[in-house]
Amino acid sequence: MSDQPREPSVLAGLPAFAWDSARSVSYEVAVEAISQAAAAYTVLIQHAQHRGDTAEAERLRTARTACSRERDRLDGADDAAVRAATATYRMLTEDLRARVR
Repeated sequence: MSDQPREPSVLAGLPAFAWDSARSVSYEVAVEAISQAAAAYTVLIQHAQHRGDTAEAERLRTARTACSRERDRLDGADDAAVRAATATYRMLTEDLRARVR
């Protein structure tokens, strides 16, 4: 063995919280709902670009970026936020997809 001190684990600084399968699945569903909204924005961006509507394409890019930020900020330990994100982004995705049809 080496006499060198061991580096602390990168996990050592993470906060502890109760985690179970249901919470894990709920969090993943919320992340997927946000990702689906971002994907729907991408389709609308492509349509706007095809029409030459650069202002609309930029507005849609800003909205898509907001989705990414929301996904990154989502706290899997916050059950209410996870439920709200799932509901909000499922509805948003339906609305965005309806605009494509």
